[in-house]
Amino acid sequence: MQANSTPLQVSVVVTTRNRLDFLKQCVDSVLCQRGVTWELIIVDDASTDPTRTWLASIAGMTLRTHYFNARGERCRARNQGLSMAQGRYIMFLDDDDWLWPNALESLAAALNEHPGAVAATGARWDVFADENYARRDAHPRRLLERNIQDELLFGWSAVSGQNLYRTSIIRAIGGYTDDSLVPCEDRDLWLKVAARGSVVIVPQRVMSYRYHGAQVRPPGIAHLRNRVMGKAIQALPKERRRRAFALRRSGRMIEQAETEMSQGNPLTACWIACSAVYNSPGIFASPLIGEWVFRRLAGRFYRRFFPPSAAAGSG
Repeated sequence: MQANSTPLQVSVVVTTRNRLDFLKQCVDSVLCQRGVTWELIIVDDASTDPTRTWLASIAGMTLRTHYFNARGERCRARNQGLSMAQGRYIMFLDDDDWLWPNALESLAAALNEHPGAVAATGARWDVFADENYARRDAHPRRLLERNIQDELLFGWSAVSGQNLYRTSIIRAIGGYTDDSLVPCEDRDLWLKVAARGSVVIVPQRVMSYRYHGAQVRPPGIAHLRNRVMGKAIQALPKERRRRAFALRRSGRMIEQAETEMSQGNPLTACWIACSAVYNSPGIFASPLIGEWVFRRLAGRFYRRFFPPSAAAGSG
C-alpha cells in the first residue's frame, strides 16, 4: 500500500458491471499485494446489482472509485481509470480475474531493472471454471527482454491482468481509442505499446484468468482480430509490411489448423501447421511461440477426442 513519503508505483484499474461475486475476489487479490506501493481504481459501468453499496463500504486511501450512471463500454471505463491513475505503472485487471501474491512486485521490479522497456508481462494460470480444470499457460520460464511486435502480429497476446505498462506510454498513445474493437481492444493496445520499445517477459505467474460461461465473445471476433492486425501492419514502415503480412498469414494458418483439429481432422491440421512453419519459419523459434502453438493444437486434439466431461477434475 501507499505510504505518504513513498512515491506511488502502480495503479491497478478494474472496470466492472454486475459481477459482484467475481469483483470481491479480484479486489481481495489486489489488497493482498506487498512489496510495492499501489492504488486501486474501480470504475463501475452502471451496475444494477449491489456493487456500488459494497464499494462504498470498503472505500479507503488506496481505493478510489468512479461510477457511470449510464452503461458504456470497457474502453470508456478503462480510459476513466487511466485519467485517475497516479502510479508510474498501470495495470488493467478484469473483474473476473485475480492476481497472485507478489504479482505487482514482480512486474514493477522488472520494469525498474529494465528502464528501456515499455511494459512487463508475467505468466498466467488458466482456470476453466465449467470444466473444473486449471493449468499454467505457455510462457517462458526465464526472464527475457525483447521486442515482441512479430509475436503479436503472428497472433500471440497476453490478457490485461498479465501486463504492467508504463503509464506515460499508455497516455502517449491515447489509451483505448476505438471501442468498436471490443473485445479485441487489449490486442490493439498491445500492438501500439510494443511499437514503442521492448517488453520484459517475467517467468513468475502473476494472475489467474477465468474462463466461464458468462464471458461474451461475438461471432465476428476473428474479423475484429484481423482488423486490429491490419491497422497495426499499415502503421509499419513499408519495408516491414511484407514480413508482417507473412507473419499474419502464418498465424491465420495456425488458427485454421486449430479448427481442423477441433473438427476431428488431425492430418489436415498437421499439414496446415507445417505450411505455416514453411511460410514464416523464424517465428516458431521465438520463446513465446513454439510451445504456445504446440499446446493450442494439442489442446484442440485432446478436447476433440477426449471430451471435457471425461477430463473433469483432472487438473
